[in-house]
Amino acid sequence: MDTPIAETDDGAAAGLSYVLKEEAQLAQIWTVQDQAEHERVIREITDRFSGARQHLEGIRARTDATWEQFVTLTLERILSERLHEFLDEIGEAIQTVTQQLTEVDCEMDRIRARIQDRRRVLTEKMALLEPLAHRTSTQNHLGMMLARVEGLEAYLLGRKDVPPQSYEMHYKRHTNAPGDLLYLRVRLLTTRIAVIAANRSRYLGELVAGLSESLLEIEQLKIELTTFNVRIECMSEISRYWLAYLDIAIDKATS
Repeated sequence: MDTPIAETDDGAAAGLSYVLKEEAQLAQIWTVQDQAEHERVIREITDRFSGARQHLEGIRARTDATWEQFVTLTLERILSERLHEFLDEIGEAIQTVTQQLTEVDCEMDRIRARIQDRRRVLTEKMALLEPLAHRTSTQNHLGMMLARVEGLEAYLLGRKDVPPQSYEMHYKRHTNAPGDLLYLRVRLLTTRIAVIAANRSRYLGELVAGLSESLLEIEQLKIELTTFNVRIECMSEISRYWLAYLDIAIDKATS
């Protein structure tokens, strides 16, 4: 994308109006309020993620304790004929832990959706910055400004030691300082907008990368949740086996 600036003074004036609109657009793409909102959302995400991890650590402790009881006391309860009571206690513990795991899993999904929404916002901002930041003519702008400065200098000082085309171009156009200065101002503003937009886009890209890392952390936490669920399901399956065994044993005793 290029700013339409003709070589005439009228073209430069029109270009200045266009550039001022671009400056206003750039100022609205990522405002102080946008930065404050982003920081607020990141704090919210961080706090929620920290709370979910703490909750998971508590679940880990309860799951480990329940598992240890299950693998060490089952045989003892069988020998003491208290297996059914013991399995009922284990079942209650499993139900509690399962509910807590589900709560953490749902919270992870909500946090992930929040992060993805924030990434969407940043990506949309970057898309608005792209036509301002990636100007194919930025280098051409510099070249044209240098040529205009050389021609202006030659015209004002009456110098002849410059490329003939530069001198002739400005002389034949009846170059005047205000017009050339306006032209240079427009080109400099255009280049400055491109630099600011590129830096801002790069900054937003870094924010997006940070959010992507947070998504990886969430996926890692979900893997941990899967590990706990496997252990819970293992205890549940074995408990069902022993309860079925007890039912069969009772039926045989009463028959």
